[in-house]
Amino acid sequence: MAYRTMSDRLFLSLLLFSLLSSCIEQFEFESSGERPVVIIEGHISDISTNEFDELFGETRYFYTKVKYAGVVKNNIDEVISGAEVELISDQNEFWDYTEDPEEPGTYYLYYSDFASQPNVEYKINVRLPNGEEYESAYDQMPTENARGEISADEISKFNFEPHSGDFVIRTIDGLDVSVQLPPTEDNDFKYYRWDFHTVWLLVAELAPRTHPAGQCWLYDIYYLDENKLLRPKGSPAKTKLFFIQTSGNQQTKFGFSVRIRQQGISKEHHQFWADLHNQEEQSELFAPPPYNIYSNIRAVGQEKEVYGFFGVVNEEYYTWFLDKEALSYAPSYIEQCLVQPPVAPAEWCRNCLNKDGIKKGERNTNIRPIWWVY
Repeated sequence: MAYRTMSDRLFLSLLLFSLLSSCIEQFEFESSGERPVVIIEGHISDISTNEFDELFGETRYFYTKVKYAGVVKNNIDEVISGAEVELISDQNEFWDYTEDPEEPGTYYLYYSDFASQPNVEYKINVRLPNGEEYESAYDQMPTENARGEISADEISKFNFEPHSGDFVIRTIDGLDVSVQLPPTEDNDFKYYRWDFHTVWLLVAELAPRTHPAGQCWLYDIYYLDENKLLRPKGSPAKTKLFFIQTSGNQQTKFGFSVRIRQQGISKEHHQFWADLHNQEEQSELFAPPPYNIYSNIRAVGQEKEVYGFFGVVNEEYYTWFLDKEALSYAPSYIEQCLVQPPVAPAEWCRNCLNKDGIKKGERNTNIRPIWWVY
């Protein structure tokens, strides 16, 4: 989430975090001489739509987002509709993006068999309805994206929680999930980024076993709303990816998984994400953000402010399941369906499709994923 101040420099740095989340809070200040700036962000990878569907039974197209972000007055997430967006390779190949009418400002590359190729450079060109033109620098996916091994270590951590107007210390049991990468093939730096997509099982405990909505799978792209970076060189590298609470975490009761996406990225793409991470850490401490957040987008034939990055990545996927049998303890959970009158069980206890509180970024289905192994 981006926080606005009256400092243009601070705001222009913070606004880039709108690229990391579609959940944007609006702020309004009185000001004159407001100047909107353009943000363009997207990427392509070596896994095509068809290949992704074979892996996960889901349709995924590459996309680029185009929007304005003004200094003040509710323009932080003003999408730009009606732009012309084109992907260009250094082999003189061209592909057109198509705007989704249900997602204005989001432009999809509707080519099911398209995937980025080794040793080929790509860029995007964006022409706005007002005639302004923007273009990224060429980017190329790295030749190496080493597949690692996922591991989980039991830990207990302390957490400060509000209680009766004060704070108490509570012990939380859970797992640190990490990835171990093999040594690099040479002694050069490699650049990686990971992000996460959770899927958890919900069982309607009061439904008959044969009920078609006795089991549901809830997809949540924001449960682990974070990403990790690593820049290994030579030696094997291990890095923590995320922490999952076990005891007291109702989402892990029946079955819980995380789809881990590993992206091999260019040095410049890594710099872009690293600058954003640094700015986030500094903003939490009320320190001024860096002046030089890296961007590979420029205005063509004009002096216009523009931010963002278009990258070419290669991808590896891991599907990690929480194995409660491997824990040294039995996690504890609240019994939400086995209640006594006059308390009535929740509706999902008899039909898991009736789970309430579904938020943006979540999806509830009773269709078993093709990759689910529980």
